[in-house]
Amino acid sequence: MRPLPFALALGVLVPTIAAAGEPVPAYAELLKIDVHSHIFEDVPALHALFRKINMHTINVCVPGGDGHLATMDRIAFELYGQHPELYPVTTTFDLRPRDEPGYAASTIAWLDRAFARGAVAVKIWKEVGMEIKDRNGKFILPDDPLFDPIYAHLAKRGKPLHAHLAEPIDAWRPLDPDSPHYGYYSQNPQWHLYGKPGYPSHEALIAARDHIMKKHPTLVVVGAHLGSLEHDLEGIAARFERFPNFYIDVAARTRNLARHPSEKVRALFLKYSDRIMYGLDASWIPHRRDAPPTNAQRQGHVNSLELRYRTDFDYYAGQGEMTYNGRKTEALKLPREVLEKFYHANAERVFKLGPTVTP
Repeated sequence: MRPLPFALALGVLVPTIAAAGEPVPAYAELLKIDVHSHIFEDVPALHALFRKINMHTINVCVPGGDGHLATMDRIAFELYGQHPELYPVTTTFDLRPRDEPGYAASTIAWLDRAFARGAVAVKIWKEVGMEIKDRNGKFILPDDPLFDPIYAHLAKRGKPLHAHLAEPIDAWRPLDPDSPHYGYYSQNPQWHLYGKPGYPSHEALIAARDHIMKKHPTLVVVGAHLGSLEHDLEGIAARFERFPNFYIDVAARTRNLARHPSEKVRALFLKYSDRIMYGLDASWIPHRRDAPPTNAQRQGHVNSLELRYRTDFDYYAGQGEMTYNGRKTEALKLPREVLEKFYHANAERVFKLGPTVTP
């Protein structure tokens, strides 16, 4: 798909929503929904933080192929049952029995049971396209017909597909200490594909994701991490124009936005204020640790989380020069109307979240 020229993609800004003299909302005053968390332990200090700063989060089960799905599912729904307003659940599905007869039907049955318990969406992760293979040793791409009955069922049920497909384009480039993803790929070389022949390209994976939306036009797709187009604001805008049921979250990618010219980022948010949702992608997953966490480690995570949330808010709502992730940038000073959509109204609409969710 050929990207639209940036000016054409973003169009002319509408002055009525750019209230220059509007005061910045107080941080705790604004309801905030983080649509992308992975929290798999009952941590009272975390519940207290969310209530103090007026934050809810959607708790995302992922991945679906490492054998931990039952554990994630149990903990996520326990948290939801205890604190339904704080922890709505996005479920996922098991990829390991994909070669078994009736895989799609059994997966749909699993998802329907999760929906009956209150799950608001379904996550699909980068292991689809970048890790799992078919019986012939070929990578299974996200638009494989294997998944079509599942996608069709999600569309019928009105449940979004929260899709982390592909990776930042830096995964296909040489390691660069100046990249915002250097730390991740230097510590997780299995996801750094530069010099590894045989893997699908970034372009092929994004095309496969787009093909899902072509085949299933009524399916709501939330592209995690700026839809893996963090380097390409024009590409994001072009897909918003092409696919009316495509949305993105900014989870773990505010650092990428802060490297773009702020006026271009702001223009994207103003023009597509109904399509972008807040997220952080913070993980607390003790069942994958070698040893149980200490209370000091729990509190350290909570303290770090509050700092990251507040720094993000300073970028989106603040004004003037600031430092984000060690680099100078200009805060976006988004209007109150846009902040309300970005931080909670879009999530409430897309994930069908009520003011109080009853399990």
